[in-house]
Amino acid sequence: MIVKDIHEKLLNGIQQMLIDLKVNLPYYGEFNLFVNFHEQASVGTCGVNVSAKGMNFYYNPNFLDKLSQKEVNFITLHEDFHLLFNHPRRTVTGQYNPKLANIAQDMIINHIIWEDINHDFVEVPKDDKGKNMALFVPKDYTGKLIFEELYEWLKEKKDEHDKKKQSNSNCKCKTCNGTGKQQQQGNQQGQGQGQSNQQGQGQGQGQQQGQGQGQGGQQQGGQGQQQGQGSGGGGTQQPCPDCNGTGQGDTDSSGKPSYGPYGKNPKNDSGSLDTHSLDSIFDSMENNNGEYLDQHITDEIPDELRETMVKDLMERLAARGLASGNMEATLNKLRKQRKDYLREIKRSISNVIFGTTKQRTITKPNRRGIAGLKGNRKVKTKINAILDTSGSMGGTFEKVLSYIYRNDIEVNLIEADTDVKWVQNIKNKRKLESLAIKGLGGTILQPAINLVVEKFNDFNTVVLTDGYCDHLDLSKIKGKVLMISIGTKVPISKSNGKVKQIQVDPTQ
Repeated sequence: MIVKDIHEKLLNGIQQMLIDLKVNLPYYGEFNLFVNFHEQASVGTCGVNVSAKGMNFYYNPNFLDKLSQKEVNFITLHEDFHLLFNHPRRTVTGQYNPKLANIAQDMIINHIIWEDINHDFVEVPKDDKGKNMALFVPKDYTGKLIFEELYEWLKEKKDEHDKKKQSNSNCKCKTCNGTGKQQQQGNQQGQGQGQSNQQGQGQGQGQQQGQGQGQGGQQQGGQGQQQGQGSGGGGTQQPCPDCNGTGQGDTDSSGKPSYGPYGKNPKNDSGSLDTHSLDSIFDSMENNNGEYLDQHITDEIPDELRETMVKDLMERLAARGLASGNMEATLNKLRKQRKDYLREIKRSISNVIFGTTKQRTITKPNRRGIAGLKGNRKVKTKINAILDTSGSMGGTFEKVLSYIYRNDIEVNLIEADTDVKWVQNIKNKRKLESLAIKGLGGTILQPAINLVVEKFNDFNTVVLTDGYCDHLDLSKIKGKVLMISIGTKVPISKSNGKVKQIQVDPTQ
């Protein structure tokens, strides 16, 4: 840990984690000994990232000076959890909105801190108006405390919000007069118009706030020092502190109070935590990048190397006996356990698609060895497999194919991207290996579904796709359908009631 110039409140909190038995947080105290702390005025609050030199904690001393010790402790753990959080890659184009991902991560982290950490040690940081700076999981969210689930829920709410959002012309904020921008003071030349107490109108130049209209001009042709309302022609404009750039004042775009008991309270399910409303959060996303309590700083090394560095440190701390039972529970909330998708796929294919077909035969004796009784012979299972060979699927379906194409399985393989490329009957892996993929274009899978209905409707079907395809009508398929998608669920307009979907996380 770089301790030069480290803020006193940060140091006090870390020392308390290490030695205070009542707080009992030695794991995080030791973890912070491997973090490099940097005073940096360009960071408005605090933020962390990982570089080739290790894990870095950046902080603005003026920001920390305004907070109590317990509030700084909350932020210290918040940043530690960002480093420990096994978050997905937010920069993947089209996968996650970075601003919405920031919000989802902060909500989960703050919820866990308030749920698992002794409140004698932490307190939710507040801004100059006494409002909680930390975002919490909304009380009407009923899903699991998992990033992907919360993100998808927030995305749905954001889409609903955008559809019903009112224009800024209905602003109720008097400070910014509906512009979302705070009028800044500055000594500058400006034009002013005013009515004097005498007869006539006058125009003049003087020291004033930008451009404006007002009363109080002295006389025609004289100096025009006055106060006016409106947008200034010069000076720096910043987001209005009352409406945070939304032009909505103390209400959000839906007309509800922008701050109140909207958060899920993990300590008391009957109560709520004060936080910003979802509408006000969505209103402010463009101005604050989804950042409230801290600044989200991009890592300087690849995700794989970052994950390795953090995981190695965690294993070292665990080997020293610092990860107690309750500590492990907290870490498991932060770090999503890798799911064995291949195992789930194998189980689903065996139970849903394959099944067991037997025929009575005299060529095989009864398994109990009873003379005169006929035995059963297994019959090779036949299935349909629709393979999405669009460009986005390249390199992702081999693991699944290696399990599907067993020697006791016969497959009607249908290759499709924008249309059906070809159909092959595959009876063994050798024939599969000799095939050349011909697709790697777009993705329209309905023609392949229609082909199954027309020619192969007596067999169950497996569909391998990235999920970015047309809305599928499966209502005419007789058998069971197993959808295995990469990254997103397959959109289904009509189902036959026998469809199961497995969505594989591409980051694992």
